[in-house]
Amino acid sequence: MLKYKVLLKITGSIAAYKSAYLTSKLVQNGYDVKVVMSESAQKFIGATTFEAISNNQVYTDMFAPREALSHISLMKWADLVIVAPASANTINHFASGDGNSLITALFLAHDFNKPYLIAPAMNTKMYMHPATQNSIRTLKEWGVKILDSDNGYLACGDTGVGKLLEPDIIFEEIEKTLKPKKKNISVLITSGGTKENIDDVRFIANISTGNTGAAIANHLISDGFDITFLHAKDSTLPKLDCHKVEYFSFSDLNNELKKLLSQNNFDAIIHLAAVSDYSVSEIKLLDENYSLPLSKKMKSEEETIELKLKKNFKIIERLKSYSSNKNIILLGFKLVSGNSESEKINSVNALFTNTQSDYVVLNDFSNRSQSVQSNFRIFTNEKELNKVESSLELAKIISNLILKKKGIK
Repeated sequence: MLKYKVLLKITGSIAAYKSAYLTSKLVQNGYDVKVVMSESAQKFIGATTFEAISNNQVYTDMFAPREALSHISLMKWADLVIVAPASANTINHFASGDGNSLITALFLAHDFNKPYLIAPAMNTKMYMHPATQNSIRTLKEWGVKILDSDNGYLACGDTGVGKLLEPDIIFEEIEKTLKPKKKNISVLITSGGTKENIDDVRFIANISTGNTGAAIANHLISDGFDITFLHAKDSTLPKLDCHKVEYFSFSDLNNELKKLLSQNNFDAIIHLAAVSDYSVSEIKLLDENYSLPLSKKMKSEEETIELKLKKNFKIIERLKSYSSNKNIILLGFKLVSGNSESEKINSVNALFTNTQSDYVVLNDFSNRSQSVQSNFRIFTNEKELNKVESSLELAKIISNLILKKKGIK
């Protein structure tokens, strides 16, 4: 089972003692927890407590020896970040873009593909102050999940909103965020690129990394889909837990698809794998007019070698026939580079005609740059639906399309 990694940030509040119980409950339920404490938080409860409970180092100072880049490494490490308790001071610093402490620098370095939760804890008047309320609205607009504060007796003696939620409720929010309710929808994703052997140590490959497939899988898993991930041996894998199956060549991929689709009742298949158009059928040594067996290693002394390639059929055209679910939703990908607009549209239309795809994603490699890593256009058979520039945006749209097609949205 996947061990989720939670980064818990504790700021200056009398409620900081409750974070010790939260840390303990997370650890007891299999979470890996690292704690960051502000200087004010340490005046309420000691860092040693959290080191003992989490069995991890507690981070308190951005400029401590060997910790200069901890705000980057911790952000990369975490699956989820939560600030509990979050003081008014911290919330307002976040919204203003302040990065003068480890707590605030971590927020500036946050990857918003990952969930960020804030559990406020403060006096009612501080909570209701226009500055704090405006900061909360700003953070929500940025994608931060602000947990409701509790209403009750406060440390200052007042009664009202601003009280930290009980740790058990915060724990449930973390569970709900990282382990969403299953949607009872199963999806097969193919990702990465095939490799075609030349001999027993050499092969023909393509530039596919599998990054997009892994990103889509991560989002769908977090959305409650049951994912089977059919991937190339060295491609990027989803971070979240799913069933993974490996392939190497065109033949491997085709055989695995036939088996998986016939033996499982998948609701949808997302076919991103970059499949070889050709496989090697013969290696010919021209100087000797002799053909080598494909299983034998070529000698590097040969001056001229001729590779004979055979055309592979289009796997995507057979996917619906392989499937035991004849109503399976098929989403295909078409990679283009340097094509004219009319050529792009023609290639999309041809894919619809030849494959019975329900949706086609046009991935325009020629438009990539340092600022735009991806350029995706999503089509139905009738029209273009969306254009997006990130795998996360694409994954969200794909999730909605599948749910809509299944009549859930």
